[in-house]
Amino acid sequence: MSINAELDHLLSPAGSDSVFCCSGMKMISRILLLLILSSCLCAATFVVNVTQSSYQAEENHSITLEWTFTTKTQGSWRELFIICSLLAPHKELVLYHIHEGVEIPDSQDKQFSGRVQIDKDVLREGRIRLHVSRLRTEDSGLYLCDVKTEHGSSNAECRLNVTGQEKVVGGHDLIHAKVGDDVILPCHLEPPFDVKSLIIEWRFQGQIIHLHHSGAKDDVISDPKYQGRTSMFHDEFKKGNISLRLIKVTKEDEGNYTCFVPKLQSPVRKVKVTLKLDENGAQGNLTDTGGPDPGVIGGVVVGVVIGALIILAFITYCVVRHLIIIYVVRRHRGKQIFHAGTTSLKMNKGEMMEIAEEMANQGDGAEERPLQDLGKSNQSV
Repeated sequence: MSINAELDHLLSPAGSDSVFCCSGMKMISRILLLLILSSCLCAATFVVNVTQSSYQAEENHSITLEWTFTTKTQGSWRELFIICSLLAPHKELVLYHIHEGVEIPDSQDKQFSGRVQIDKDVLREGRIRLHVSRLRTEDSGLYLCDVKTEHGSSNAECRLNVTGQEKVVGGHDLIHAKVGDDVILPCHLEPPFDVKSLIIEWRFQGQIIHLHHSGAKDDVISDPKYQGRTSMFHDEFKKGNISLRLIKVTKEDEGNYTCFVPKLQSPVRKVKVTLKLDENGAQGNLTDTGGPDPGVIGGVVVGVVIGALIILAFITYCVVRHLIIIYVVRRHRGKQIFHAGTTSLKMNKGEMMEIAEEMANQGDGAEERPLQDLGKSNQSV
């Protein structure tokens, strides 16, 4: 018996009599259960699927992400809602948005601006085909499409992995060295991958000086002048390191070197490195004389001179002050101050300054004045 027929039977008078004979509550419970099952079955008829669960692409290439959903030809376009987005770690980046059958371009995240197109011709057929161009590595992640029509709503997800385009990269454009040094001419591939099976060429002024054959056991030295002087880092091949070691460089080794991977599927297959030999031993922009930095020495000398001047000024001040005190005491050693029956020589700085000022004003005639007059203002009983 179908669900609708069962409901009609329960709601008919005969059905009602049979049910109420058992229990009115049982009838209500059964009706609610049938309603729930009916809604579940209706919802289950609407499904969103992905045509491919995982996608792989390279940087700067294009890709098409595709979903399908249940639809009917008599469906209303106004009842169509679609949101496709990239589930980033901390937020959701909208890729494409349709609201009531109308595209909403303002909802699109700026990361995808101008890079997403949809096939509108297949949309009514229940197919979502999004073309994403000029792919970036940050486009990698989980993509989710939520779809809602008058028949129901559902969603499905797929994963996209965008790898960086392989290219040859040099660590430095200019390498400085001294005659007799061992140098490393840097070169590697990005993103890193095992280059053991590739052919790698190192050239100096257009001539091959080191050649690594794909799968070869040993490297080949093409130029006799470099026999035993060049080598590569075989243990680092799996990391994409194809740098060249050159030992005991001479003045003739100065110039331009080229790291070249001829069979690499990339427009960037080579890089140039320049070796510069410095007669004075300069490394880049730094000096290497084997001695202390002249700037440091100059700073130390200036500091010592300033310190010596400060000490000398302090010593001069102390000596002059001491001589003044001796002079004043000798000229006025007869001055006495009586206090509590004892006689002592007590002279503070203010008294000495007064006496010195008085001497300067009166000259040698100050000696002829009675001691009592000179010290009158400073006597105490």
